Amino acid sequence: MTAGRDRFERIALEHLARAVAADALGVGATDISARVRDESGALAVRLTTPVAVRSLRSGAGEPLAARLTDAGARIRERLAELTGLEVARVDLRATGAVITERRVR
Repeated sequence: MTAGRDRFERIALEHLARAVAADALGVGATDISARVRDESGALAVRLTTPVAVRSLRSGAGEPLAARLTDAGARIRERLAELTGLEVARVDLRATGAVITERRVR
């Protein structure tokens, strides 16, 4: 590495993207697939993931499209913060739902 410049391996960036997405979406990192590529000197990230959703019994929550848009922005910001790299975009593809429900004790 040269002074003032870091180089990240693709696999490390994909692992980091999965961890950041897991935190933003409320699912396990092992359930997420990530692909990172160069897009004119910036990162382009594609994530395929289930999404944590509340049970229908819990009432209406935020619409899924809005949640994915917000999560994509948070993921992009966090990846840029952690790596110091420009993140051009984050594409999210929801593949399923993980139902979260509070149990009454």
